[in-house]
Amino acid sequence: MSYKKFLAISAILASFFIILVSVVMYKLDPLFYFRKPDLYRPQYIATERYQMPGFLKNQDYDTVFTATSMGRNFRESYVNERLGVKSFNASLPASTAKEQSMVAEAAFRDKPQLKRVIWELNYFSFAGDPDWVTGPPSDFPTYMYDKWRFNDIRYLFSSYSIEVLYNNLMANKAGDEHRRDIESLYKFGQVAPIESIDHIKTTLKNVEPLEQLPSYEKSSVQIESFKENVISLVKAHPNTKFTLFYAPYPIYNHVSFYKKNPKYLTERLKFKNEVYKLAKQYPNVELYDFQDMQNITFNIGNYQGDQTHYYNFINNWIIDYFAKNKPVQSEKEYTAKLQNFEKQITNFNVKQLKKVSSIKEQYVLDN
Repeated sequence: MSYKKFLAISAILASFFIILVSVVMYKLDPLFYFRKPDLYRPQYIATERYQMPGFLKNQDYDTVFTATSMGRNFRESYVNERLGVKSFNASLPASTAKEQSMVAEAAFRDKPQLKRVIWELNYFSFAGDPDWVTGPPSDFPTYMYDKWRFNDIRYLFSSYSIEVLYNNLMANKAGDEHRRDIESLYKFGQVAPIESIDHIKTTLKNVEPLEQLPSYEKSSVQIESFKENVISLVKAHPNTKFTLFYAPYPIYNHVSFYKKNPKYLTERLKFKNEVYKLAKQYPNVELYDFQDMQNITFNIGNYQGDQTHYYNFINNWIIDYFAKNKPVQSEKEYTAKLQNFEKQITNFNVKQLKKVSSIKEQYVLDN
């Protein structure tokens, strides 16, 4: 056999193999990226960043959540009942502003008449270059969220896709019923450690001062990311309502950053102020800020033991607040809120904290 003939045959066989693998993976579609599952019972076992693109394409919704883990516990059924919408929660833990923006963009591509985007504004998410996405060990699969289709070949030949397919088929064979309900996926906190005053005291006592604030924590950096990732979509979709909100972190979380370096607070207040000024220029944007609401943020019964996350009944409370209360109405009102927020942090005393959640009790009675 001649050298040229050998190369030709090898090329044909390689092409046949590539086409065969592509067709098989496209048809089996382990992450349900191209279509709703129809060949076997789905088990949604992939990580959020890889599972979400298929959901964004194939779920029925007119309202989408894009957020960090602070938004993961919003339950669609509760949201739909209270807000009168068809929602889908596409929150990604520790997501950057670029990742959240790509979630929203993907939703708009598949749901051009999207009515509402509910977007959590998180300091961490904006603390970087506008194009910043998660790197190793949990690389963000940008190719699954962008508008280009030619690079989907990476999905068809991904070893992770093959791993997910294998585990899914084995789960069906074994009768494993875990992770089949989409609404309950990625929810957390049911068995979280309980927060305590002693734990908070110890944490605040052991805060290590930081001499210089990192450059990416400056408001100018964060505002640039906000403009490119949020405002750009607001402009592009004037008929869609954008509900922006700051999640009610516990007050001692803010205090720990203030103790580390007071400039954290200075820059975050600048960021909030500038965000409001930008947002109020667009009639399709509304802003809620829960971070100065002392009845929530000073009550440790609302929070898990990681000194960051709240329990899922606070997610429900947020939704009810959206339904019953107006967003920030004026610059005067918001200036007062920011001043109150600043005083709460600078004048904080652990003795101000409460241990029993009145919000939880209210939800047991009313909901």
